[in-house]
Amino acid sequence: MNERRLPPDAALAAIVKSAQYLGGMVSHQEIWLQLGRLIRRFFAIDLAAFASRNPDGSIRLLHCDAADPALCGQLASTGADSIATVFDSGFLLTANLALPARYTLAFLPLGAGRRHTEYVMVLGLSGEEPLTKDSLGLYLGLAGLIETTLDRLTSQQRFLSMADNVPELLFEIEQQPDGALRLTYASRGSREVLGVSPDTLLENAEILFAGFPVRERQALEDGLRAAAASGERLHLTLHWRGPDQAERHLLFNAKPATGEEGNPAWDGAIQDVSERERLQEESRRNLTRLNQSMENAIQAIAATIEMRDPYTAGHQRRVSELATHLARALGLSDDAVHGIRLAAAIHDIGKIHVPAEILSYPGRLPEIEFALIKAHPRIGYDILKNVDFPWPVAEMVYQHHELLDGSGYPRGLQGEAIMLGARIITVADVVEAIDLYRPYRPGLGIDAALDEITAYRGQRYDDQIVACCLRLFREEGFTFADVNDMNIWKVKS
Repeated sequence: MNERRLPPDAALAAIVKSAQYLGGMVSHQEIWLQLGRLIRRFFAIDLAAFASRNPDGSIRLLHCDAADPALCGQLASTGADSIATVFDSGFLLTANLALPARYTLAFLPLGAGRRHTEYVMVLGLSGEEPLTKDSLGLYLGLAGLIETTLDRLTSQQRFLSMADNVPELLFEIEQQPDGALRLTYASRGSREVLGVSPDTLLENAEILFAGFPVRERQALEDGLRAAAASGERLHLTLHWRGPDQAERHLLFNAKPATGEEGNPAWDGAIQDVSERERLQEESRRNLTRLNQSMENAIQAIAATIEMRDPYTAGHQRRVSELATHLARALGLSDDAVHGIRLAAAIHDIGKIHVPAEILSYPGRLPEIEFALIKAHPRIGYDILKNVDFPWPVAEMVYQHHELLDGSGYPRGLQGEAIMLGARIITVADVVEAIDLYRPYRPGLGIDAALDEITAYRGQRYDDQIVACCLRLFREEGFTFADVNDMNIWKVKS
């Protein structure tokens, strides 16, 4: 049987690895070759190609990577009309073409956020079986990651080109006997950097200094005098508003010197770094988009798991929300909280290997079936262990059923051998499971859940985490009621 989509765990790994690989790209050099190899390697695709459009409207293949190289030549002619249609419409297109064997192809536009489609990505699988909705969604997610990368590389390339060609304002500043600062030299770069001619600056240095906010001007003057006393170079990035009212970010570099009459002086350069500041902010936004794309893929996998077990729909989401609150209450860093939230949101990913009829079994499970359930932390670890998360997500998933006294599973870990993130998820998991309905019993309510963790606090469950959990529910009014409507996947910038 020719599968038309990757298994959920493989799809997750493909998206995460792609995001990490694309995040490491630093130039456009051989980008299409690299993308072709990435897609064929991570997504089990038989053909991956990228096309652009010549000024005369003809189609040009930038790169084609296929199991059979002869397919690329056939694609250039047989698939040209489909590629042209995507360029004209800007929408995804699927087709079944003979290359000469039958292939099912997806043609995806690359250029969201731009005024028009700049490239078309072609992904093909042998055979005539239509692509599934899940597969197309996965390919669209990949296209989004590629577009973000192209935006980032284009912005970086633009900045480097500008940095090579934009002249700086070279200057000499001298302190007068009365303490005032004046320019004794200004290069022609002043027109580009400040929009002011060199002669104007030499005649009236106050045009330069008056453009800085009061506090930043004071910081500049204090910095110049401190540099003169220490002999060290001064570097400052300052805001500046010129006579044209345009606001700029200026990088001010100065080295102490001595004026003609022995007065303190400084030689240096002023560079307009407004574009650099803008690009850095844009890069931060692009990184946020990459993280969001990765987490959206993880959310989709989590939702797939929950769909197989309707009785616990939303379980991972609720556990993640409570675990997040507990981690924050313990005073952990935002980065550590983020990792725990993510691990909790997919802590039952190993259940994708447990038959659905066992997950929804309306009663106490026989020993053999329960053994399958108990294997899900290890299976989850095996799925996630090769994904290079910034946090120990796989290990937290592996340990989320371990208990302090060693009575947990699957490894019977004890005490400090269980990492803090896993101990937090354990408490959140137990409270949610007891509070709400399960196939084998009705929900017992939050009081019963809190009684359980209280009875075994310091024995099975971490004492500090239990204390935080009791405070959240009994004093701060935390409830699971609204968690289903909350977006716990939001990435912090």
